[in-house]
Amino acid sequence: MTIDKSIGQSIRMHRNSLHWSQAQLASKVALSQKQLSRIEQSQVLDISRDLLVTIARTLKKPLVSGELNQWLYKSGYRPYVAPLLDLPAEYLEWIRRFNPFPAALLDIGWYLRFWNDTTGRLFGIPFGALDGLNSNLAVLLYAPDSPLAEWWPPELLAHMLNRLLVQWQPYATEAWLHHLKSLLQHRIGMTWEELAEKYCPSPATIPSTSEILSFRAQSDIKRLRFRSNLVPVPNRPDLVITHYYPLDDYTERWCWQSAGRTLLPESEENTHVSK
Repeated sequence: MTIDKSIGQSIRMHRNSLHWSQAQLASKVALSQKQLSRIEQSQVLDISRDLLVTIARTLKKPLVSGELNQWLYKSGYRPYVAPLLDLPAEYLEWIRRFNPFPAALLDIGWYLRFWNDTTGRLFGIPFGALDGLNSNLAVLLYAPDSPLAEWWPPELLAHMLNRLLVQWQPYATEAWLHHLKSLLQHRIGMTWEELAEKYCPSPATIPSTSEILSFRAQSDIKRLRFRSNLVPVPNRPDLVITHYYPLDDYTERWCWQSAGRTLLPESEENTHVSK
């Protein structure tokens, strides 16, 4: 049995779109021109996962679009995930379509990659204002100097840490995860064991895929309350869209008013989110 015919055809198509010869691509991925030719013609019995990843990274587009994971699935391999992979520009437009309700795009490392205008207004952090580890949701949740420190109720912090650890469990042997967890420990100022002991000492807690966010309004009379919904991105298991929908009329009115589309009732128009 040879490799799936569509994989070789796709490699050839992407190579041609870059105006590379077989010899040029072969040299970039440490193959002979003859070996690459046989792959493009599906004349090999199998192809290693590492080689598929190398070819996709070299061609770039199959990695960005998620087509690489289609190749891996057809070849019987696990998908490719890593933090901070390149993203198509249209993903930002996907997030903006959730306005006037908050939405953000996170990757497998919990980096905030894109967020919409409502999220920026909600947190007081415009898109593009965070970089490096400061754009990591774990830092925003657990670092004492985070711009969102003290915003989160204890039950949310416990829930989110549980969910993070469960999401990372399948990648426990991946080098990127060991490196990222080390960086985050240093940035947050606590080990993962200390975080677990502080925020979710009960190992029996079963994380769900949704959480309720609740924020104080300035008067401390009204609260903004959202429930999250997680939306996977096709062919990109390293990404997930988290969007929030209002749980009450006040929160929904705040969202529309913050987008400049409607006004809150006069008695509430000066009430807004604050730390």
